[in-house]
Amino acid sequence: MNENNRKKSGCLILCGGRSGRMKRDKAKLIWHDQSFLEIICAKIRHTTMPWYLSLASTDEQIPADFIALKDEVCDDSGGFIGPLGGIYTGLKQCVRDGLDGIYTVPVDLPLFETELFELIANAAETSPHADIYILVSSDGRMHPTTGYYRTSVIDAAEDLINSHDYRLMSLIRHPNLKTVFVRTENAEQDRMLFNVNTPADYEALVKQTAYRPEHIILQGERGAGKSSLIRKLVKEIQCPAGGYLTRAVFNKEKGYKEICMYPASFIYDPGDQDTLARENGKLCGITMNGVKEVHPEVFDTYGTQLIHAASKKELIIMDEIGFIEEKAEQFQKAVLSAFDSNIPVLAAIKAKNFSTPFLEAVRSHENVRLIELDETNRDEVYEQLKTLYMDRKEGRQ
Repeated sequence: MNENNRKKSGCLILCGGRSGRMKRDKAKLIWHDQSFLEIICAKIRHTTMPWYLSLASTDEQIPADFIALKDEVCDDSGGFIGPLGGIYTGLKQCVRDGLDGIYTVPVDLPLFETELFELIANAAETSPHADIYILVSSDGRMHPTTGYYRTSVIDAAEDLINSHDYRLMSLIRHPNLKTVFVRTENAEQDRMLFNVNTPADYEALVKQTAYRPEHIILQGERGAGKSSLIRKLVKEIQCPAGGYLTRAVFNKEKGYKEICMYPASFIYDPGDQDTLARENGKLCGITMNGVKEVHPEVFDTYGTQLIHAASKKELIIMDEIGFIEEKAEQFQKAVLSAFDSNIPVLAAIKAKNFSTPFLEAVRSHENVRLIELDETNRDEVYEQLKTLYMDRKEGRQ
């Protein structure tokens, strides 16, 4: 988030809802020994903006370092009108405090990270003249309570309130306002937008986060059989897999090896792997007489795309993780993000004598199980992993 944007903006936690479907106050739900409200407040404290809480009443316990804002608007029966009222009240406070607008996040988003605000800030730099910016997850679902609202929407909000239209989507679709829809970039950001609206959602959250898959990385010298094991295993378990494969293909005419990256889905193709790599992949490097030519932009674009696309599969393949992607920062970020996710990863990595900051970050990741592979144990490792993945597939783990 750029410095200018931070100085002119506030952050509003929306926790004044009725929790009708949950039948209890969502702000007080407990996860990892903290209430949802405590979790969101802790995340927001990492920003340097003014912090506000939108409340239906001011008798609730709130952190001392947050400014409590009781909704200024009620319906004809004296009840509060939902997020439109909270955002309207927050924007009125922004005007009083000399701010241009507010980032908003609902209290029922316990997996929220301020990385989502960064997405919005980047979109605002590209489209600086919009009134509203809201997040849209990869499934096309809009998240209007997680966004950014400028004070320029106040008049339109008042018109809707006066006409008894309390739907936040009516504000977003208002003909006098410009709204930018900001897409998430990966599965982990989708996960941050998981709303807990019902008891079933809450139960799913607890189950989902109680299970963190152990991501498997095979480490070994060249010729240890890492790639062969991965290919054989994926074919055996018949699991929908995504990700990437790499292959060094010898170019007889030019006398060097071309390192090609191609989709992991070609594991299932019985054709010649050299041909498949050339015809369906992209050249990401060349090696000749110990001299290497690397194309980090291929990793950052094509490689990152393959990893993100794998978020819709049941297994992510990375064969292999090496040192030629050392300068591909976006690719490295996508790899590490995959290890943070709940989708199992099966990967190969260069031998332990190869060391870069990126390789060490992968090896030391808390969700990774590193298996040293050689010709003496590869059959045993194969059988162990086959049992592991078949158990997962059949719901025994």
